[in-house]
Amino acid sequence: MSDGLEVALQKRADLNQYGSNKRLLFALQLMFDIEDIGTVAATSLTDHPNDKSCDLLYIDRGAGRVVLAQGYESENTTKLQAPGRKAATLHQAVNWLFNKSEPDGVPDALRVAWRELHDALTDDSIGDVAIWYVHNLPESQQVTGELQAARDAAYAQLRHGYPDSEIEVSCEEMGRERLSERYENSQTPILVADTFTIEVPGAFEERGDKWTALCTSVPVSWLHDRFEQHGAVLFSPNVRDYLGSRRSQSNINNGIQETVLHEPTNLWAYNNGITALVHDFSFTDGTVEITGLGIVNGAQTTGAIGSVPAGDIGQESHVLTRFIRRNDPETVRSIVRFNNRQNPTQASDFRSNDGVQRRLVREFQHLGVVGYNGGRRGGAEDVIRRPGENHLSAEVAAQALAAFHGESGVAYHEKSKIWEQDAIYSRVFPERVTAEHIVFVASLLRAIEMEKARLGRIAGEARTEDETELFEWFGLRGSIMLAAEAIGTARETLIGEAVSDAYVLRFKKNLTMSEAARVWEPIVESLLAFAPGQLRDPLVTSTLRNRQAVDTALRNFRSQVVAARKHNRATYELFVDQVVSR
Repeated sequence: MSDGLEVALQKRADLNQYGSNKRLLFALQLMFDIEDIGTVAATSLTDHPNDKSCDLLYIDRGAGRVVLAQGYESENTTKLQAPGRKAATLHQAVNWLFNKSEPDGVPDALRVAWRELHDALTDDSIGDVAIWYVHNLPESQQVTGELQAARDAAYAQLRHGYPDSEIEVSCEEMGRERLSERYENSQTPILVADTFTIEVPGAFEERGDKWTALCTSVPVSWLHDRFEQHGAVLFSPNVRDYLGSRRSQSNINNGIQETVLHEPTNLWAYNNGITALVHDFSFTDGTVEITGLGIVNGAQTTGAIGSVPAGDIGQESHVLTRFIRRNDPETVRSIVRFNNRQNPTQASDFRSNDGVQRRLVREFQHLGVVGYNGGRRGGAEDVIRRPGENHLSAEVAAQALAAFHGESGVAYHEKSKIWEQDAIYSRVFPERVTAEHIVFVASLLRAIEMEKARLGRIAGEARTEDETELFEWFGLRGSIMLAAEAIGTARETLIGEAVSDAYVLRFKKNLTMSEAARVWEPIVESLLAFAPGQLRDPLVTSTLRNRQAVDTALRNFRSQVVAARKHNRATYELFVDQVVSR
């Protein structure tokens, strides 16, 4: 599995100057899509005889991110794990780096790094701290345990030094397999790797600086057979699946099928054709041979043709086709984006192929939650056949994550930016996010919505005074997202212990969305009693746009929750029994 990664590393001669830190910098560039890694290396590498076990300290104020990393490159790659003692030394880095008192006895370079970090922390510009151990050996439980201990120590230091800041601390061992998986996910996939021979009426080539294309017309029967053989896997580079066909004059795909059935010779003229990525192509004497196939644009055409019963296809017809040989990854990404800009898309469509979303789709399938498509709009089952109650869309998941983790304003006002802007997207969907955690936060959002609906079902005169006040508060725009953030802010009071990384929170059992929401119900009912008094101002004065007002309201809310904890102990303990917090 790691062959592709190792080949890519070997080709990065520009990173050879950094010696044993080459893999570490490659990982940083891969994870955060850094264009100029050389500039980052000049300021972020801290590898030094007296480096306090910190090889790299990466600070990104714009993204609110800090990475503290240790690297290791073994000459003997047959070893079963990386040295645990190397991971354990990260404790030393944590102790001096996150201590608010200026350190003594360290080199000036490290002192400057410490000062830059604490300036950012003082300005409250950092919300996420990651501790990495990057190496070229298999991952192990021993190393994971050491990293978790370093993570918890860093969290304790930050809580002590910056008690008013909301900072989450995570840790990750990026060994050979995990880093290789990240690398493979970063490549635009062509999942159909077969070689195909196609009889065509003719072909010609077009070339650009970083691409070569073969333009031709392929038989409808050939497209039909490919869809029958591979299905939606054909559309791996596409931001949208086949949307399905309904009998409607306005439905494009139904129109394609009608043309195939009743006017097959006109299909070439009526249809825009398809664009596909391939590994290679050739054309000789009326025959095209391609290796690999990933349809970038034309999923609806292919799916509509492929859904027609083979016996119903009449006279043979053709579809205009461009096979583009994939060379430069950035050019490929642009081809995908601009081809799909010709059709209506959502911002989330363009995230559907990144590694995080593909993994989350698999995890939700394993959990039995339907509807989560990783931002990819338009699977036939998603659009035509609406699923039942155990359903979660990627858009709602994104809003729930943003709100719970401290960005209710983004969740309410700027939900499209979660998918459009890299900095926001990486905060809301960090690499460590899991489907289980998304169920945890999205079910909270659903429980809040259920509480609002419950109050709405009570006749006005039958509501108590408290219920009336809460129902009126729910009428304020942004209240549901603010409620989710407020409860997220009070998570440690709920759990009864420090939560180093809120993204680890999940339910112990595999619950449906409805079951999970019911677990949240008593918590929501208990905590939202404070909402009308403490969470009203930022909604009335700025509808969540004044962050200072939001933060003040959240502090007041959390204080009320802390004060009331002993009166709600039984409710909290029942909830805690069903939650994993580490």
